[in-house]
Amino acid sequence: MRDFDPEATTTMRSPVKQPSLKGAGVLLAIVTVLLFPAVAFAIPGSGEFVSVFSESGREITHLYNIIAKICLVILVIVEGVLIFAILKFRRRDDDERPVQNHGNLRLEFGWTMGALLIQVYIGILTIDVMYSTEVIPDDVDMTVEAVARTWDWHFVYPDQGGLVHEDLVVPAHKTVKLEVTSQDVIHAIFIPELGVKIDAVPGRYNYWWFRADGPLGQVRVNDFATVSRPERILPQTRPDFLSRRGDATARAVTGLEQQVTFLGASPGRRVEPGAVSPYAGYNAKEYQGLCAELCGLGHWDMYFRAVVMTPSSFERWVHDMQTAVTEVDGEQAYLAECATCHGDAGQGIAENPSLVGSNIVNNPDHKEEHIEIVLMGRGAMPGFAATYNDAAVAAMVNHERVSWGNSGGEIDEDDVAALRESLGLSPFPAGGAEPVDTDDLLFQGERLYAACSSCHGADGVGPDFIPAIAGSELVLGDPADLAQVLIEGRDLDQWPGEKRPVARSMTDLQLASLLTYLRLSFGNDAGAVQPFEVEEIRRDLN
Repeated sequence: MRDFDPEATTTMRSPVKQPSLKGAGVLLAIVTVLLFPAVAFAIPGSGEFVSVFSESGREITHLYNIIAKICLVILVIVEGVLIFAILKFRRRDDDERPVQNHGNLRLEFGWTMGALLIQVYIGILTIDVMYSTEVIPDDVDMTVEAVARTWDWHFVYPDQGGLVHEDLVVPAHKTVKLEVTSQDVIHAIFIPELGVKIDAVPGRYNYWWFRADGPLGQVRVNDFATVSRPERILPQTRPDFLSRRGDATARAVTGLEQQVTFLGASPGRRVEPGAVSPYAGYNAKEYQGLCAELCGLGHWDMYFRAVVMTPSSFERWVHDMQTAVTEVDGEQAYLAECATCHGDAGQGIAENPSLVGSNIVNNPDHKEEHIEIVLMGRGAMPGFAATYNDAAVAAMVNHERVSWGNSGGEIDEDDVAALRESLGLSPFPAGGAEPVDTDDLLFQGERLYAACSSCHGADGVGPDFIPAIAGSELVLGDPADLAQVLIEGRDLDQWPGEKRPVARSMTDLQLASLLTYLRLSFGNDAGAVQPFEVEEIRRDLN
């Protein structure tokens, strides 16, 4: 057996190569270079959704940019130290035991205080931006109520006589207050370029404000690709008023997003090359609005235009909308509302029934049932009684009854009006100087009160700190005083405590219905209030 020679063994070993700090620095530089482009995509301002076209949007974007840069610096430092430690203190062979470090008080205290100071700094900046963007200014120029429903939007303009439109159209450089709510499930209004994002919750109002930049110089109608969308008929304060739903717009996008936007859009909203914007005659700039909440089957199709006009163009647009009359197109209304579930050819999608060959659609004896389904809805299908007038409902029903080989026979708007009456629904449109039946007012008022019952109670007697409706002197007194509380939301001696302006964006008919319900329910017997009386009250308040 050979004698063991330690020196010989040592000389036979391959020398261990010490780590090169230069090599580690090169590696760290390569990783950093690779990380920078990837991280840049997450920094607001680097993508297509940029909140730089409103004052509040610019503040939000500036805050996000600061936070993103801080996070980027921290990422580079942490990853750099991690990579350096891996290379510097790695085990070099099986016999080596790396030096064990069980802590460094100064180092740990240092990075803890550094993180604390960074958090305090970010907190101060965030609170400042939150205050300036979420607190409604005193100098509000106009109010718009944004109402979401499955799966669409409509915008109510109380300052413009209760005008209702399916696009958000506002004047530039004016402080606009949004009162956001929902008629069914939770939605969220999102206008990225204007920095608008807030939830729409059933039974309550959330508030946001913005002051949008306007078009520059010449007429700038649309910087984006256009999407063809059908006309829609919405309730207005004038019986002869039918609002226009024009071609919606999408951003000029590329790649996967463009494909998904096109393929996902319903037949009534697909991109039509060369389509003319309905705002082509105004000095306006358009942005895309959408729902940012996963609210249901048609969530992906819940788009609208946010149109910013010069003040003079906005005044002309309001006049045009208040005097315009549009013809009802049943096919376009069907594509906008029904094709998402029933298919563009009535074939039915997933578990939704086909309309082709349907007994209800084809049998003349089921005309009333067909109309009732469209008015009231059935199952998961929403009703359109408060959205479409008699002529529009008739046009939609007729399209279904005579298309795709169906032969159920047509109806007319008198058939729809008669069924509305038999169902206890309010005439549509209603209001003006012609009195509305008290039962119709009570029917609609009860539905509106559902949003109030969470505070005032289903029986009109809420908790001790909430004023009761039953027997209230304010409710039983002059309706103008109660209307003032609901419209302006300010305190009155008869009803102490803070009250939000829940009726500011209601139409005259809606407010008259709510007032009538409050004054004739819960044991109260103070008389009905007509829409034309509400119109006079509003005029006196202004």
